[in-house]
Amino acid sequence: MSAAPDVIGVRSAAGAPTRRHAGLDNVVDLAAVQARRLLRHPALLLSLLWVVVGVGLGLPDTPYERYSAVTGMLIFIAGPAMFFASNLVASSERRSGADDWTPALPMAPAARILGLLMAGAVVAAGSLVVDLLVIAVAGRSEGGPPLRWAHVASVPVAILGAAVLGVAVARLLPWPGAPLVVMVGLVAGNIWTENHQPYLGLYVDFAVWTDTEAIPAMHPGSPGWHLVYLVALVALAACGALLRDARRRWLPVVGGGICAAVAVLAGALQL
Repeated sequence: MSAAPDVIGVRSAAGAPTRRHAGLDNVVDLAAVQARRLLRHPALLLSLLWVVVGVGLGLPDTPYERYSAVTGMLIFIAGPAMFFASNLVASSERRSGADDWTPALPMAPAARILGLLMAGAVVAAGSLVVDLLVIAVAGRSEGGPPLRWAHVASVPVAILGAAVLGVAVARLLPWPGAPLVVMVGLVAGNIWTENHQPYLGLYVDFAVWTDTEAIPAMHPGSPGWHLVYLVALVALAACGALLRDARRRWLPVVGGGICAAVAVLAGALQL
């Protein structure tokens, strides 16, 4: 019997079709396609326009405003947009009714999710470029808190976290309205936390992450451990995104447990 490949798989010697595994090149190609879809998404484009117009019309002129602009503005404007954009891209197959035929593609579902996560990393790298431009335009004034590499690195990590969380919600909560419920829950949880303990909010820009005495009677935390904390949360969300489609589900379960432990440890050490 011929061993020539067909459209879906490869014929074995016994005549039974075997699934062709996607190589790294296929995943990278898929990531490039998904990255273009994310970059052209209206939500992300509007958020970028908001950043450009906001910086252009009102340059921050105080040390506090400049520090907040380069560490938090892009996250708070592009972060939610990235969450919804990645969620819509990840759920497009299900919403268009294509889930019935996508399992026949010569690429495992986990590989397709990995390609989407890699696409989120590409967009996050672009957010770093945008943040560096914001730093160049906004500038730094004398007397402001020093901007360290960990402050800048936290911006693309947070944007990547928004993308990964959007994919995880699409895979684990495949119901209409679930992304909106998750986002509302995050905002409500942050408001509740800040009302009870202001130093534990999602963004505490007055608690400067440096070793300077920026605030009397308060010991600023470590920007390095804060970055580790963010990376652990992103990795935890990635494990959740891969959980449903992993061939060995114990791998994302164990990986998620390790990431959760690292997030708790780093969260305590950053304070």
